[in-house]
Amino acid sequence: MHIKTGTITNWGRYPAIRAELATPANRDEVREYIVAHDRMIARGNGRCYGDAALSACVLSTLALNKVLRFDKEEGIVQCESGVLLSGLLDLIVPAGWFFHVTPGIKSITAGGAIASDVHGKNHPVKGCFSNWLLSFELMDAEGRVHVCSREKNSDLFWQTCGGMGWTGVILSATFRLMRLPSPNLAQQTVRAANYEALFRSFEEMKGRQYAAAWIDSTSSGQQFGRGAAFFADHIDHKQVNSLPYPVKKPLNVPFVPPFSLLHRLTIKPYNEMYFRKNRSGTREVDLDEYFYPLDRFSNWNRLYGPRGFVQYQFCLPEKYSFDGMRRVLEMIGESGETPFLTVLKRHGDPAPEAMHSFPIRGYSLALDFPRTKGIRSLIDKLDDLVWSLEGKIYLTKDACSAPRMGRVDPRGFGESKFSSVLRQRLSAD
Repeated sequence: MHIKTGTITNWGRYPAIRAELATPANRDEVREYIVAHDRMIARGNGRCYGDAALSACVLSTLALNKVLRFDKEEGIVQCESGVLLSGLLDLIVPAGWFFHVTPGIKSITAGGAIASDVHGKNHPVKGCFSNWLLSFELMDAEGRVHVCSREKNSDLFWQTCGGMGWTGVILSATFRLMRLPSPNLAQQTVRAANYEALFRSFEEMKGRQYAAAWIDSTSSGQQFGRGAAFFADHIDHKQVNSLPYPVKKPLNVPFVPPFSLLHRLTIKPYNEMYFRKNRSGTREVDLDEYFYPLDRFSNWNRLYGPRGFVQYQFCLPEKYSFDGMRRVLEMIGESGETPFLTVLKRHGDPAPEAMHSFPIRGYSLALDFPRTKGIRSLIDKLDDLVWSLEGKIYLTKDACSAPRMGRVDPRGFGESKFSSVLRQRLSAD
């Protein structure tokens, strides 16, 4: 087992803590580490944004990276928890399969997808990752392995999905894939001149399988809330025996600049360019362009400089979404803080058993803010507004929201051994 001590962060580069990071090579070493420590948390590839998967003692699952089974006829994958979705894509796409649900980056682990119960651009149609999860193996605080599914250890199954790693260490997972008729999608872009038009496009395009929108957070006046919505469906190419999935080398941000390169003076002209670029129309795009645009750049989080960034992602019930999102954008505009990325998505009803899943029927907004001196004050105000509108935040992205905002009580998980900075912060309320 490889063990080192140093400073670690998640993708937002905040907070940074000094921790012991252990990388066990197999489940026997996982058990050895669990039994030997009073407090610890499992961590995948560190692509959550806030203080989840951070603790004084961290167990990395990245060496548990074997694909155990791939049934090309039935579309079922069994893999160890440290396998990256990017590696699975290289395997499954050429064979004509894809994920039912995928987040906006492919550099996360299978275990992380379960712990966060990730969602994608098709939640009203396909739900969260847990909807397609068949089973997983979980090691508890005493080193015992439990096979969890809807039929076996079902309470532990649903407690773990979206449970932020607080139930134990996921060792492996088995989940179902979807048939992929083509490596390309028909994307319809709707450029909306204002907030009302952007929201209306989601209603008008309800029949499309995938939907997400970008909002220009710097727009005001008659252009307030303008943006571009991107709707897509898989193209059905007949008589395709194998599907190409070319390896694309991402561009790299090679170093951390001494200050954030993303601030109002750079974000505003970028938004103007992006808005003009995305004209209304239909075109064919590949999987990476539609689902994983951020993966075109390695280490893009470095652009925020040494202070890093915080993402504020929240979901509002449908009855409050239109007016509530508007109020949030107005509050941000008045604050002087400027998010670089603002993404709107629509959500359907969650699975009733998925008690910890983030989406609720309505809309979510994800906002990436440079970590300025005033950002905590703004987040406090956003928390109060979102709470008053019966909303919630996504714990996977949380760095500094009020403990109540995830609407999850970590004290109900029991297994106090599996404790992150996030869990300690929420439990202290």
